[in-house]
Amino acid sequence: MFAALNRNLLQSVLLADGVFSLAVAALFFAIPGPVGALVGPFATPALVNGLAAFFLLWGLFHLALGRQAPPSAAAVRLAIAGDGLWVIGSIAVLVAGRDGLTLTGIALVAVAAVAVADILLLKQIGLIRQQRAAVA
Repeated sequence: MFAALNRNLLQSVLLADGVFSLAVAALFFAIPGPVGALVGPFATPALVNGLAAFFLLWGLFHLALGRQAPPSAAAVRLAIAGDGLWVIGSIAVLVAGRDGLTLTGIALVAVAAVAVADILLLKQIGLIRQQRAAVA
């Protein structure tokens, strides 16, 4: 199992990111009020629904990209850039908007930022491997 994952690291990460993003979108669409209350007063149901729409599109993009053999390098770079922007935005929210977050909200934003940074690194590693395999 790990050999197959290692061999197809980029596709596996893209597909996992897509599935997780769609699951988050479904959760946010289903219960925007409770999610917002958990995060903080600035996380209105409208904002949570907006994030859900983003996660829906992000998830579909990743599923489509992960099904390509091999995934488009330019599209993977776009996904990596998006992940980087998410991490930067999360840090900005933690620094500038922490008064509008609950303790749970701060923890969720911080954990999500670390997870996205990890996924970003896995995408970079997978893209480098894909490019090396194409040259070899």
